[in-house]
Amino acid sequence: MPRQTVSKINRESAALSYNHALDLIAEGNTIEAEKELLKASEIDIEDADALCEIGRLRINNGRLNSAAAYLDEALLRDCEHAGALNNRAVVEFLCGRYEEAADMFRSAVKANPELADAWFNLADSCEETGDLEGMEEARLRYQALKT
Repeated sequence: MPRQTVSKINRESAALSYNHALDLIAEGNTIEAEKELLKASEIDIEDADALCEIGRLRINNGRLNSAAAYLDEALLRDCEHAGALNNRAVVEFLCGRYEEAADMFRSAVKANPELADAWFNLADSCEETGDLEGMEEARLRYQALKT
């Protein structure tokens, strides 16, 4: 079988697992969702979305070290993945590393200027670091995206 065909089949299979995981999350079944996300990640070893989603789930469960590890792996796959940058910055913020968080939030909005959550989070980080000008700019960008 040609390599391209195998790759396409893998991507489709990974997408099915990923979408099934999102359904499981919506149902509140995060344990099974994580299993499906891991499966998707193992099938398509170039995609960062599933690892990013695991990181987000781990943040929600207060497992910051584990979240950071999954998000770092996602960023190794795609260093400009806006969601992974945003979520990794959330970990830094929750650990009290506000300068590092602000830098990562800036990277997230550079990667995707339409990512409202990253602008909101950047505003909070700027406030914590005393960057009132940056805070105001980020809040204005967030508000513009939310309207």
